[in-house]
Amino acid sequence: MAQMISSSRSCAQCIRATAWLAGAAVFLLWASSGEALQVTQTNASQQQRVAEDLNMIRAGQQAGMEPLKLGRLWSHLAAEYADAADFLKSEDAYNHALKLFETVPEGSTDFGIVLDNLGSLYLAEGNLNAAESCRRRAMTLRQAAGDKLQIARGESHLAEVSLAKHNFKEATQKASEAYREMLAVEDHDASDLVSTLMTLTYACAMNRQGLEGVIYGREAMALTRSSFAANSMPMGQAKMALGFAEWKAGKMDAAMEDMREGVEILRTSMALGHPYVLGAMVQYRKYLNETHHKREAQQIALEEKKLASLSPVTCPNCTVSVYGLR
Repeated sequence: MAQMISSSRSCAQCIRATAWLAGAAVFLLWASSGEALQVTQTNASQQQRVAEDLNMIRAGQQAGMEPLKLGRLWSHLAAEYADAADFLKSEDAYNHALKLFETVPEGSTDFGIVLDNLGSLYLAEGNLNAAESCRRRAMTLRQAAGDKLQIARGESHLAEVSLAKHNFKEATQKASEAYREMLAVEDHDASDLVSTLMTLTYACAMNRQGLEGVIYGREAMALTRSSFAANSMPMGQAKMALGFAEWKAGKMDAAMEDMREGVEILRTSMALGHPYVLGAMVQYRKYLNETHHKREAQQIALEEKKLASLSPVTCPNCTVSVYGLR
């Protein structure tokens, strides 16, 4: 979850949770019409925010707004599209922002942040090489600027790519170094710290260090509780990460409770059919199969199909940004 850019919300806060959350598993129960309404209201509010962003961009273009400010509006729009799982439009909006930032010397910081966010988008799509390319370019810019906090954030973002590529030892090393540096320079952005801790949680659990993963997961959960709302996306992600580590550490009852709660939170806070919701269902279904809850696992599989059919946008033809490859 990368940092904020002025008026622009970082997409890292939308889709960055960890690459494993996109392949993670969540339990979904469409128990009542009230719950379905909650999801519908979430989607409606996203559409309203997108419409407001588009109006601001049009007004800015007509008024001759300076490129830096206009680029930030495009970046904010891209984050809203990513929230709604409309990855094709999100990528296009990020590319608009990058073109604008590239035209002004003072846009270099924003350029690097958007590259990171574009990398987050490619992680969600499963395009790992493009994600790594974006984030390595962003890291080069951070290193050139010499800001220790920004470099630590870049290291954390690269750890996510290592995690997605199943390089668990490398992911653990990078995320550990990033977390230590964030604490050393007193990073006050909770999203930075929580996402780095979640990367450590998954990486340790997958590297047969389940108990260490639980420790990191509990630390992430404590920080999430003190920094985010109880029904927020970060809370759902933190519960999924902790539940995963508990599962791998043999703490089965706690794992089931945390993952079930995580699913419910993500389902009501994210767009229908979003890859994180679908991916989390896979994680929970695998847990249920492994613990011999076959009937529940079959129900989850059916719900996965139902949600996949309701997905607002798929991204089979998303292009790879030239900014991530050159």
